[in-house]
Amino acid sequence: MALLSTFVIPQAFAQSSAGLAEVASLIMPALGNSSSADRLMLREIGDQHVFDPASSFRQPAEQVGHPGVPPLSKPSDAPPPARTVWQFVQQSRRLKIPENPMIDNYRRQYREEALWISKILNRATPFVGHIVEVLDERYLPVELALLPAIESGYQPEVHSAERAAGIWQIVPVTARDIGVRHTQWFDGRADIVESTVAAADYLSYLNAEFHGDWLLTLAAYNAGPGRVRKAVKQNSSRGLPVDFWSLSLPVETTHYVPKFLALVAMLRHDSLPEFDIPDVERGNGFEVLDFPHRASVDKVAAASGIPESTLKRINAGLVHGVTPPRGPHRLYVLKGDAARIIAATAQLDASELFTVPATHTVAAGDSISTLARLYGLSQARLMELNALDSSVIRIGQQLAVRHSTGDSEGRIEYVVTIGDTLSDIARRFSVRLNRIRDAQGRELATDRIHPGDVLSILIDLDRTG
Repeated sequence: MALLSTFVIPQAFAQSSAGLAEVASLIMPALGNSSSADRLMLREIGDQHVFDPASSFRQPAEQVGHPGVPPLSKPSDAPPPARTVWQFVQQSRRLKIPENPMIDNYRRQYREEALWISKILNRATPFVGHIVEVLDERYLPVELALLPAIESGYQPEVHSAERAAGIWQIVPVTARDIGVRHTQWFDGRADIVESTVAAADYLSYLNAEFHGDWLLTLAAYNAGPGRVRKAVKQNSSRGLPVDFWSLSLPVETTHYVPKFLALVAMLRHDSLPEFDIPDVERGNGFEVLDFPHRASVDKVAAASGIPESTLKRINAGLVHGVTPPRGPHRLYVLKGDAARIIAATAQLDASELFTVPATHTVAAGDSISTLARLYGLSQARLMELNALDSSVIRIGQQLAVRHSTGDSEGRIEYVVTIGDTLSDIARRFSVRLNRIRDAQGRELATDRIHPGDVLSILIDLDRTG
């Protein structure tokens, strides 16, 4: 069953299946961060290169068991065919989970935060079916559908301090390397369809690069293939093991892989009263509405009664919440909402479905820094609003801006991950604790934070950008 259906508004506007196919396909160019001899994409992996993490992992001598963490169960009889998306992921055994104290530690923390892990999984409900379908079509482990839980908490609208975007948290340089579209109006990193296809293809490439070793693949997704390649080369030249656990990698990466594997282990093996795994039917997800002219999320929401926040979240790839001037004029909607929106908007003309965002026409002497001060934005926020990868702007260019509210502050969104404390986050961004707010910018009611929480960090404009 095809996950995405395209609906046309009005009937006279022909269904654009070719356009949808363009969104769902991606031809990956050569990576820019490796030598030309290293850029063969999706190289065939022979049987001799297929890697089994369990066969080479060395059990730490000091590990004697970890109270509170159930052992990894062995599969017994073949389970019945998966009825839901998450059952399909649970039943997959493409990724091996080795016995490891770091994995056990994170799994124990996840168990303690089971209610919040459930909320994170619930956020994926509109698009997890699409993620699993893309992975399965490429013969990739469907367990990788859990990777956005670690990356973004399944929040497509989130931007990190490093300017990573979307549920897969793709940074601008990687987006360029793997061919993700990024314009003034559209950011493919935040688009559910385009970013998932790109991430799957990138993971395929990385897995071929590291000869089927999924732990090194995940490390390369986090730290970049160059860092992992260098670490492998260093150990190899010294006659040391070259498995993930033996490499000298950034601290974030050494924790990133165990975090992910612990979440896979929890989904497979843990049954807790507060661990509520969403019951998402296979193929369930979202649909595509194809308009004959520009449409904005706020206008469609107002006309149909669909919550604007819902439409914004699943259309995070639209930088300004409006379709690009030259199209395609597509909006994603939750499955089942298409008929309601069609009925509400079929008789509306273009002016009733489109709001022009506030813009600034670049003039001689303008720069990102001067415009940021003029409109009360941080430089990072102004660049984010316009999907700019550099501070270069040109005369006549239209920039989206946010009118000044009198604030002298910029804001950075930060997604809480396992092990974070408010003090650690304050030190990371060199701010006082009272400069860390909730997602709406309000003072925190408590100092307790949970994985997946979105925090707003207030940064002085004088030192941003």
